[in-house]
Amino acid sequence: MIKATFKNVILKKAEENNLTTSGIILDASYNKDLNIGKIINIGEKCELNKEFLKDNNKVIFGNNFKKITYNNETFYIVNEEEIFAIIK
Repeated sequence: MIKATFKNVILKKAEENNLTTSGIILDASYNKDLNIGKIINIGEKCELNKEFLKDNNKVIFGNNFKKITYNNETFYIVNEEEIFAIIK
């Protein structure tokens, strides 16, 4: 198990969905610049954790991250300030 420390958030890159809710298929390059991930867990010092940062939430995060591989899975570690939006 991997656990975030301090003000870090561990994310897993979300599957790209190239289909809109109305059924329109988007070009694959449409989402290539977006960093969308699912929260795996958050550090104990995160200030936004109780209101916004919850496990399994989908978020948009910035380009300032550490990419790691653990147990053959790729994870992204970002500071909580690098999370720009929550997708509902």
